[in-house]
Amino acid sequence: MLELPADFLSMLPLSEEEKEKFVLSLNEPSVSSIRKNPLKKVTLPEGNPVAWSRYGYYLPQRPVFTLDPLFHSGAYYVQEASSMFIEQVIMQLSLDEKPIRILDACASPGGKTTHLLSLLHRESLIVANESIRSRQQALIHNVCKWGYNNVVVTQTDVSRFASLAGYFDVILCDAPCSGEGLFRKDTQAVKLWSKENVMHCALRQQRIVNDLWPALKQEGLFIYSTCTYNEEENEKNISHFVNELDADCIKLNIENFNGVKEHIQDKVITYRFSPHKIQGEGFTLSVLRKNNSEEKSLYNKSSKVEEVNANIRKQAGNYILNADESYFFMHQQSVRFFPLSLKRDLALLTGMNITHAGTAIATIKGNDWIPSVELALSTALNTDVNTEAVDKETALRLLKGDTQLETAHPEGYILVTYQQLPLMFVKKTGRRINHLYPREWYIRMKLEQ
Repeated sequence: MLELPADFLSMLPLSEEEKEKFVLSLNEPSVSSIRKNPLKKVTLPEGNPVAWSRYGYYLPQRPVFTLDPLFHSGAYYVQEASSMFIEQVIMQLSLDEKPIRILDACASPGGKTTHLLSLLHRESLIVANESIRSRQQALIHNVCKWGYNNVVVTQTDVSRFASLAGYFDVILCDAPCSGEGLFRKDTQAVKLWSKENVMHCALRQQRIVNDLWPALKQEGLFIYSTCTYNEEENEKNISHFVNELDADCIKLNIENFNGVKEHIQDKVITYRFSPHKIQGEGFTLSVLRKNNSEEKSLYNKSSKVEEVNANIRKQAGNYILNADESYFFMHQQSVRFFPLSLKRDLALLTGMNITHAGTAIATIKGNDWIPSVELALSTALNTDVNTEAVDKETALRLLKGDTQLETAHPEGYILVTYQQLPLMFVKKTGRRINHLYPREWYIRMKLEQ
């Protein structure tokens, strides 16, 4: 039986009867859920759909995702079902109908970023920021697997976005929190919980939102969420934002979503997810609209991005689809591509410490173009190349770093696929292959014999 702190229970905004049901639910197994990548068509085991996400499914049991090559191909993302409710904000407020600029301010490991990529107009700009360096790798890895190129990853303190006054149409802040919604999955979170930490988190969340607010345009939307239940980090913070930042809460339609609780008090509207009510973990969300804005739309001076010459542009265009809609640029020795319509935005964002932008096509060494794993995973890849389809066992061996591959193709670069989805490029040299898959992405766990 999970032992919960008395202070935690006293802070729960639930009746005594509901608290009993809530506590019982935390002692039941958590559910597993995934979200499909709409641009990577493959047959996945069907589960029960997540009511508020067209791409979300519950799994009857949790498999070992690391041992599924489709997971590494970006065919799906393992995501907690409650968090997928972001989709309803996007769809109900028609944010998918035209290109917008959106900041995912606390983005790692990338669940909400990849979800936004699936939902928004393909010429929308998604800026995924993660200020903590150690969390950057997971974010970039997941963005690369998802295969879209209209995303920029940054590593900067959120206060720096104030220099982009009025730049974003939408800001999503899944704020660092006390982690109460993770209690069922992580008993360590229970041990680390304290009332003092809740208050510390609430103040930190206020600081983050206050710092981000200038970057939101007038009439722009701010999506605030936490994986907590207490009111300090949710309703009380929202009340602060409404009153101090001159914002209004937006009401959503939840008629078809049994168990999702709408909480309205004065001007504050939140949507709450609790494991005794829905299939999922703890999650709270509110949508705010910015009213008055005193910020002038003065952006950072843009820095020059290293463009490519005509010859490189022509050769790079052979690797991808819709090359005429792409902007090609160099980063170190790597040729990358980005939506042409967002070229100016890329230059503006250079002051935000960009760690990843667009998609790498290849590294140029002399006359040799070494194709990137990002290209292999890209939904824009031109697959008219030498391709080797492999079975599950071979795919896993290669993902673990093995250098043996039986293939009839001549020496040179080969695209490795599993169930018609690309995994990586390899280079055949004699009887061996040279790995082009990043070592930091290798499978570490032991493979089943």
